[in-house]
Amino acid sequence: MKYKMFVTDYDNTLLRTDGTILPQTWAAIKEYERRGGKFVIATGRMLSSFLKTVEPYGLTGELIAFQGGVVVDIESGDVLMKKYVDPVGMDLLKDLQAAGYYIQVYNNGEYFVNRFTKRTERYIRANDLYPTVVGEDVYGYVKSHNMLLDKIVFGLDDDGNVTDYAELERVMSLYGQKYAGKLVFNSSNTFLIEAISATATKREAVAFVAERHGIAPSEVICIGDALNDASMVKWAGLGVAVGNATHDLKEVADIVTVSCDEDAVGTIIKKYCLGDEE
Repeated sequence: MKYKMFVTDYDNTLLRTDGTILPQTWAAIKEYERRGGKFVIATGRMLSSFLKTVEPYGLTGELIAFQGGVVVDIESGDVLMKKYVDPVGMDLLKDLQAAGYYIQVYNNGEYFVNRFTKRTERYIRANDLYPTVVGEDVYGYVKSHNMLLDKIVFGLDDDGNVTDYAELERVMSLYGQKYAGKLVFNSSNTFLIEAISATATKREAVAFVAERHGIAPSEVICIGDALNDASMVKWAGLGVAVGNATHDLKEVADIVTVSCDEDAVGTIIKKYCLGDEE
């Protein structure tokens, strides 16, 4: 088998826009695993809630969460790799508070927000997990509770109506330059910007898992839909963007396939892993 490992983003890649995964997608995944392939999900979602989300699927092996900030063994729950945004993340919190942005921070299986907004409601619907509202001084709250942060997320407004991707890119570039080499800024959609440690990208996490199993980059397929997938898509032997992916991801991918609603993951597995395509 040419491609020994298949890594997929979850939202809007493996998961369709209606919140479901097609039966034929899982059939292709299971057949790939039966033939010896390694299937891995790499998500930006927080670990504690996502483990519950994937539990019905009966997955084994490694799971990547927090955009690559943590790698965990699904069956044992053992944390295999962990990267925090501290201490430089504290400086970022000061900047975000001064700008008045909506803020979410993550620590030890929980998340905290500066205020309850429509963005919060949307996040609750997607993850079925409620936050602790700590007030506008997130920096002070995090410091007083000696928190180590898994990820910092912020929105440019409270209602999530920002649809100007160019504005998100401008803000990400602004902070990216200020915290170059320390933090990485990306976005999984046009609603939120995420900050993680510069050493905690999906690329780093996927490479870690591949190395554990003696798998070379040329033997890995990575597929995603957004900028936070770019690092692993560029690294993989075959980097794939789904049809509904952002323009910047399509530009760095080797190929563009059908949309997540059209069985993107199953299509690539069947063509490049179960078929004759080399």
